[in-house]
Amino acid sequence: MQSSHPSERPEADAESSELRAGNVLGGRYRIEGLLGGGGIGAVYRAVQLPLERPVAIKVLHDDLLTMKELRARFEREARVLSALTHPQIVSISDYGIDGDRPFLVMELLEGRTLEEVLRAGEMTPALALEVTREILEGLAFAHEKGVAHRDLKPANVFLLRGRDGSEHVKLLDFGLARVVSAKGAEDDEVTLTKRGVVFGTPSYMSPEQAAGTPADERSDVYSLGVLLFEMLAGRRPFVGETRAEVLRGHLADPLPRLASVRPELRAHEDLVELLDRATAKTPSDRYRDASAMLKALEALPARAAWVVDLAEVSVAATQVSIKPPPPPVRGRVGLAVGAGALAAAGVIALAFAWDREPPPAPAATEAPPVEEADEPALPPEPALAVRVPARDPWQGEIPEPLLPYHAMVEDGHVFEDRRELAGLFTLARAMPDDARPRLLIAHLFVGRGWFTDALNRYERALRLDPSVRGDPHLRRALVRLAARDSVGERAADLVESVYGPEALPEVQIAINELDGQPLPQLRLVNLRDRLRALE
Repeated sequence: MQSSHPSERPEADAESSELRAGNVLGGRYRIEGLLGGGGIGAVYRAVQLPLERPVAIKVLHDDLLTMKELRARFEREARVLSALTHPQIVSISDYGIDGDRPFLVMELLEGRTLEEVLRAGEMTPALALEVTREILEGLAFAHEKGVAHRDLKPANVFLLRGRDGSEHVKLLDFGLARVVSAKGAEDDEVTLTKRGVVFGTPSYMSPEQAAGTPADERSDVYSLGVLLFEMLAGRRPFVGETRAEVLRGHLADPLPRLASVRPELRAHEDLVELLDRATAKTPSDRYRDASAMLKALEALPARAAWVVDLAEVSVAATQVSIKPPPPPVRGRVGLAVGAGALAAAGVIALAFAWDREPPPAPAATEAPPVEEADEPALPPEPALAVRVPARDPWQGEIPEPLLPYHAMVEDGHVFEDRRELAGLFTLARAMPDDARPRLLIAHLFVGRGWFTDALNRYERALRLDPSVRGDPHLRRALVRLAARDSVGERAADLVESVYGPEALPEVQIAINELDGQPLPQLRLVNLRDRLRALE
């Protein structure tokens, strides 16, 4: 059965997946079909000619080939993986360039991601410890080679299924890996991110990553500690409605107690100590690398974690009955690479999800003019619990790919065809934690008259970063939307929660401009009265 990872949704990438069945890359790899994709690129099933050997091919989307940073990240993964040959790390067999398109050739994998296991609720304490052990084995090898992964998360842990049904770990996506020399200095040739830039996935970031400072092997230790907590507790340790809230948890909040999150779990004190040390806020307080953490894990008692069997709990009893899990199964089954493997059920490629958080299920919209598959719907709660200081997100350096779209907004450009914005949609997928692409899309949608979709994007942008309420066009746009029949009520609520009385001057200007249009004017008069009541 094909993996159902959210980045593996061909319908979300139909326009940006340029390769078709029958295409041949580099004169030796025939494409057989799209297996999955994300905001940055796609993974295809292919066969190596003339051997007819099944492989997985990873490529960048065509409209991102000119983005130097993304291309450098892609090439970095090829270099890193070529130096890491280990049973717990996905293997690369080739790297090439077809025209202007770089491509990675990797082993074809059969199984599922750890993210799928967690979503299905199939994780047990025994499996959590076994998965952690195998992750540590792969990381220990990488750390020994001077490579830190820096983006460890469930989507980048693959459980390879053997013919006997057993599963073992494959680590994926080394695109953010950091190579450290023997002296501990970062190799400038492969440095991709700059000091002060936050990279990685917020839910699994180490405090140093959250602060935008250099991260090494101890950052992987922290991320794995967070991941182990999630596998045991059934939820992430630090959650929040915004990226900032999650990062604040990593920076300042103590790790929650397992017993407080999952009362039925009884964890051995040595396991709790291991979690606490792995997730220490200060890097020097953690295990120095994966090898040290692996030794600590292997030194745990045989029954380091167990779960109360609620079926055996007697209401009248004062003691609960503890039922330990069966011992872990350690699979070591190689992957078949013959031609018949392509027809086997469940054969998929490693599907990368670069910097993507697992999204909630998409919500229906009113006949959207564009596909919303790349933008997960947000919960219906108010966008902001408290108003935060505003900032203009366009002050300072603007990412180069956003500049032409920013110029379109500033010039009041009204696009005729949504394909004109295809690159911007792709950038929004590629920058899932940046509010600015969504602000630009929303501004352009307003100009086009797509008010419902514009408001959806504004809400998403404000959830990602409430401080972007200082965008010079945003307040005016929301007030104008508050006068519309289709979105007026939602927009008025957003104006009230985001700006409050600060929006009164803009509302009064709009009321004056709507002279002779009684219904839209009345909507804004009502909004004005609501805002005045807050003064």
